[in-house]
Amino acid sequence: MSQHTGIFRLSDVNEQTRVVRAKDLKRGPSPLGAHEAFLAAYARLSKLARLSQRPAVLVAAVDSSARVVEVVLVASGHSLIIGRHTGCGLRLPSDTISLRQLAVHVWSEDPDATPDLRLWDLNTEQPFLTEDGEPNAAVIAQGTLYAAVGEYSLLFVPTCGASAPSWPARAEEAWRQLPPRHFVDQRTPTRSRFQHSKRPLRPDGQEYHTRITRLGPLLMLGEDEQPEDAWASLRLEGEQKSEEHHISLARLEQGVLLGRYERCGITLADLDPISRVHLLLVRMGADILAIDTASTNGTWRGHTKIQTTPLGDTDSLTLGEVLQLRWRRLSRLALSKD
Repeated sequence: MSQHTGIFRLSDVNEQTRVVRAKDLKRGPSPLGAHEAFLAAYARLSKLARLSQRPAVLVAAVDSSARVVEVVLVASGHSLIIGRHTGCGLRLPSDTISLRQLAVHVWSEDPDATPDLRLWDLNTEQPFLTEDGEPNAAVIAQGTLYAAVGEYSLLFVPTCGASAPSWPARAEEAWRQLPPRHFVDQRTPTRSRFQHSKRPLRPDGQEYHTRITRLGPLLMLGEDEQPEDAWASLRLEGEQKSEEHHISLARLEQGVLLGRYERCGITLADLDPISRVHLLLVRMGADILAIDTASTNGTWRGHTKIQTTPLGDTDSLTLGEVLQLRWRRLSRLALSKD
């Protein structure tokens, strides 16, 4: 496992990147359903699960022919970017996929507990489908999650590591043991802080079901942002740009993208060292996280290249070695864990 990324993989593919606009993506074959994809990936998933010593999420990508493209393990506290770009932690080599398609973050309030995961579409105009066939811009999953994008089926399977029970020998038996998935819709934006409910448990401590909460999309910074809503300021300074943005906590709860991509919340046009989708800022529990979205020239804290890092009350990062991001918390309102 890479200490830098928190990602362990069973295969590694690296091919030259080609740029395709999201609206020009081709339609490929239909992805497998959740059951078929789970059966196809089960042997690889169970093998990787045996290697996991700490809480993590196993992520498998299966194509429409039931071929397992890749399986990776994402440790708690780390993130994974999924897309066609060679810098992505999980690469889907198809023109049906954007360069940077999805972002995943894995976390757990208890270091020994099975982690939860949050999955975002990176404003690709190609929402991912969950097991019930619904399109989604973002979800939180407390348990196993299926997501289909392009011709690929993605499986996200949490594990608590060395203390996890042994996986069944047969894939079909393991499928039957999965708790039923229950979907909750929280897609309407709200000014109140994000509510993250506890998992319902039976008297024997087992879950009644997997809870999947639908969330709204990553937000644009609009003209309607009122001064009294400002929770933090974000100043961007470089030879070709100097600007400041005030961001509300409500927007941070859903997430704000920075990059040259025109639908990023903060657009950094005409800065070639900055990637089309470069950085995601989002509130996760008590932290505001900066997640590098597999940018070509990286995000740096001093001389250290970062992938996922919490921001302090006053903080500074460098994007693509050309743009200083200066973060300052304005409100003294405490962030509390949900």
